[in-house]
Amino acid sequence: METTRHWLTATLIAAALAATPIFPAVAAPEVAPEPGHWVLNDLYASPQAWQTAFDKTQNAIDALPELADTLTDDPATLADGLARIDKVHKRLARLATYAHLAADVDLRAADAQERRGRVDRLQADFGQATGFVEPALVALGAQTLKDWADRPVLAEQAHYLTHVARQAPHTLTRETESALAALSPIAGQSDTFDLLSNADIAWPRVTLDGKPRTLDQAAYTRWRADSDRATRQKVFKAFWSTYNQYEDTFGSLLNQAVYGHVINARLHHYDSALAAALAANDIPVAVYHQLIDSVDSHLDTLHRYLKLRARLLGVDQLHYYDIYPPLVASPREFDLDDAKTLLEEATRPLGPAYTRRVATATSAPWTSAYPAPGKRPGAYMNGSAYDVHPYVLMNFQGDYDSVSTYAHEWGHGVHSMLANTAQPYATADYPIFTAEVASTTNEALLIDHMIDNADSRQEKLFYIGQALESLRGTFFRQAQFAEFELALHKAAQAGQSLSGERISTLYKKILDRYYGVADGVTAIDERMAIEWAYVPHFYYNFYVYQYATSIAAGEYFASRILAGDTDVRDAYLAALSAGGSASGYEILKDAGVDLATAAPYNQLIQRMNELMDQAEALLQR
Repeated sequence: METTRHWLTATLIAAALAATPIFPAVAAPEVAPEPGHWVLNDLYASPQAWQTAFDKTQNAIDALPELADTLTDDPATLADGLARIDKVHKRLARLATYAHLAADVDLRAADAQERRGRVDRLQADFGQATGFVEPALVALGAQTLKDWADRPVLAEQAHYLTHVARQAPHTLTRETESALAALSPIAGQSDTFDLLSNADIAWPRVTLDGKPRTLDQAAYTRWRADSDRATRQKVFKAFWSTYNQYEDTFGSLLNQAVYGHVINARLHHYDSALAAALAANDIPVAVYHQLIDSVDSHLDTLHRYLKLRARLLGVDQLHYYDIYPPLVASPREFDLDDAKTLLEEATRPLGPAYTRRVATATSAPWTSAYPAPGKRPGAYMNGSAYDVHPYVLMNFQGDYDSVSTYAHEWGHGVHSMLANTAQPYATADYPIFTAEVASTTNEALLIDHMIDNADSRQEKLFYIGQALESLRGTFFRQAQFAEFELALHKAAQAGQSLSGERISTLYKKILDRYYGVADGVTAIDERMAIEWAYVPHFYYNFYVYQYATSIAAGEYFASRILAGDTDVRDAYLAALSAGGSASGYEILKDAGVDLATAAPYNQLIQRMNELMDQAEALLQR
């Protein structure tokens, strides 16, 4: 069972989000790193040093079950026991950070993959070794847990203890929880998905811009936004035809993952997989349903944007391969130094304490910036090594989207710095629900900075277009994914078979509705039904909806901060500094945003329509 207690999570997602409160002095490497490359020596000086730490951590994990008989004797003993477990988990998280980062820069490297596999198994060992904790706490009774949570000696554990009291009806016996933890290594669909997607697919060779190129994921991300329509059509046909060859395999993987979620929910006495997933971080199910309902009632705004896109691109019929190119030509290219400078400028309204951290992070070798053969695609921030610092992986392409991604990921990174400055390890790790608010607020501040400083009508139109596309991609697209994920789990709960073909049918039905296919707003080729196989987040168990809720919160915070509301700015920074000391939903609600209501979503829709009003006014000049 997942919980808000970070060390009870059996596996670490690559974008785990805890970092260091104070950056220790680290000796400079003997050879200066190339710009845009990270240095992992801050974690361990060598693979041998990692192995030494691994062995010590294994021994420490093996000794944890000795706490079982006395853990709940009294509040002081409980505090000591949880502190000991935290200490071991902190070591484990650092081991996992090194292993995952080293593996992700080259998924073909056998030694790095072997280390990642070993640390994943060690995490399973940890989960099994600590499986006694929640059953022991539940056995105390809800009232005792609440009483002990008020004791000063357990102040750092108060939020966790009250969470356990709420989750007591869903916690199984010690033996059962340990057995489930021991099974986690065989639930490796996400790792298999990564290897299949990034290392095993035979990518097509396509002539683009007069040169034969391998159309892998990084190349697809670049060329799908090309200004030449025939090129985009060629790219979509080649790329998605390749994915369709693997429909059965991807379908089998996702089917296993979804049924795993459903079985886990049933074993823990939840009404649904959705309820089980959201309960892990105390998020009301009403948030998920409110998001989908709000988006469904505002698809006319998305369709307005798609019609504006068709107008600006000069096409009579918008196709799905017309979704990604900018509405007007990009005014410039960007390098990594540009991304650093623009991020520092855009975040100045957040105050000097924030911008100092931005400067520290972006001047250090903590980012793996550029694409490379075998490198994991996409981008993430990993800050699991509490006593070190955050790391960011991305695949910088020299376009504005790369600059925005850089701001997004370092929004996560600075969030980690703030949380760890204010919180002890026990409450520093924050949930994705608030993490994505930090990143999308940065994106909103950046795009506003670019619009305000545009030198021409065309440049302003470009950045307005980028803002609109961000709202489409982060709000509407992620809500579309959330609705699809819910449909998948409902089908599994009803006992329906989820073959690759069946999954594609479910996906295409939702995709067509969002993009107004029946009304002629967009034409979508049947091969796009496989698009679900491109999305790794479907293996993360009701994860993507938080991008949509977060951009709604982020747009609220950014708009008020840019308007000079220092109370909102302070509330926002306090929310980031709160880490995991309360549920993400309550932290944001206390800061003024209730995501179980329609209000924040309606405000985002209003913002999107205002941007389209601006674009249409510029077009009339």
